[in-house]
Amino acid sequence: MSDRPSAPTGGHNTRHPTGIRVVLAVLALAALVLGPAGYLMGVRASAHDGSAAEWFTLAFGAAVGLPFLAAAVATVAGDRRAALWSLALLAWPVVFVSAIHLSGWGA
Repeated sequence: MSDRPSAPTGGHNTRHPTGIRVVLAVLALAALVLGPAGYLMGVRASAHDGSAAEWFTLAFGAAVGLPFLAAAVATVAGDRRAALWSLALLAWPVVFVSAIHLSGWGA
């Protein structure tokens, strides 16, 4: 049980709902940008650009790890809808990997 008094309306996420949403938006934006960027750099990696494994690790960590982190933050904050939207971002890797290979950018 928490020492904090419950909200007058009995709801959750009453202390800083805007702050939680801003954190989730930053995590989602990072996942949406770093996932495809890391994957594309991994596909195009050559000897002087760095290891492809490093870029694929960045892409996987961003595209999968950040949505799970955002879902965990939203769950702890008591925002179920934001947690579900964060988990919906897990479909993003399928989209950008398909788009990169079908568009020919991965060549």
